[in-house]
Amino acid sequence: MIWLQIKQFFVIALAAVNLALLVWALLAARQRRILPAGYYRLVPASIAIGAVQLGIGAFFLIQGRQPHLQHLLYGGLVGVGALLQFLLRPGTALGERYRNRPLVHGVLALFVALVGIRSWMTG
Repeated sequence: MIWLQIKQFFVIALAAVNLALLVWALLAARQRRILPAGYYRLVPASIAIGAVQLGIGAFFLIQGRQPHLQHLLYGGLVGVGALLQFLLRPGTALGERYRNRPLVHGVLALFVALVGIRSWMTG
């Protein structure tokens, strides 16, 4: 039972961090500025939380729990979102290409937050 509470905490944390990233990206887009360095310091928190969630899911699989197909789908989508956030960080080819496009980062943060919230809603 404690593992489910831990998983719930990380779902809420993932949604909160990505909603903060979304607001930050929207403000930068509205002001027509590039994303500040602080934004990129918060992105690894989102990636780490997503990785912890995937690890908890793997732990449940090792225990022999059979997840519904939708849990595997949402876990995969969170993994894809975390991977894209990782690839869009500064210093990478994609990161440099989309550095001046805060809405791309905002849409990605919204996607990860919504997938996380939806996974929580399914139980």
